[in-house]
Amino acid sequence: MLTTTDNDNEYSSNKETDSLFLVGQDITEFNIAPNNAQYIKHLDLSYNLLEKVEGLQRFVGLRELILDNNMLSNIQIPLLPFLHTLSLNKNRVYDLDNLLDTLSKHTPLLEFLSLLGNPACPNELMHGDEEDYQNYRYSVINRLKHLKFLDSRPVVAAERYDAQNRVKIVQVVKALQEDLCPDDSLDLTRSLDLRTAETTPLDRSQDMVQRAGFGKRSYKYKGKNSEGNKFISNDDL
Repeated sequence: MLTTTDNDNEYSSNKETDSLFLVGQDITEFNIAPNNAQYIKHLDLSYNLLEKVEGLQRFVGLRELILDNNMLSNIQIPLLPFLHTLSLNKNRVYDLDNLLDTLSKHTPLLEFLSLLGNPACPNELMHGDEEDYQNYRYSVINRLKHLKFLDSRPVVAAERYDAQNRVKIVQVVKALQEDLCPDDSLDLTRSLDLRTAETTPLDRSQDMVQRAGFGKRSYKYKGKNSEGNKFISNDDL
């Protein structure tokens, strides 16, 4: 098994290149950056044995980071001000809130994110519940303001609008719960049927609590480009 310290000479990239690919090399640690790390724009560490990723601090110019098919759970990403693509498919991410906190603070320009195959991502594509997956999307979209793609599916304006309204509705329900039944174990935020009303934005802006709802949207994942930056095509940009 290789670590960055074991294999430093082999993976140190040429100063004239802006990409570093270390795919499928059984790397267990990544903690030492090459000399030209500040010039690297594309870093691919997929199909390795990484449980954590360190040493990214020097990759200040990074635009694309691919970490698919590793063993990552608690992902600590430093400030990467230019990062626009992050792929974390098939890892061990359980704590979605912690990941979103990190990304919202340290990747301000993130536009493309894929978390398929993680415990934090409902497995709707196989046998999961579409409503759970949509609620998961709402959570991610609401936290990452510049996101354009999530899990190979574009983020459209209507979905972002619904995500913002859902947060407002949940806040209202929680406030009512605290005022009306603070000792009751009933979780009104879970019992509320959040289904998207098929109305215009003008209609939805009126009497939000009474009209609140989030409807199911059907989509079919075709899996043409399953992982990493491969799920982005020129036509989608």
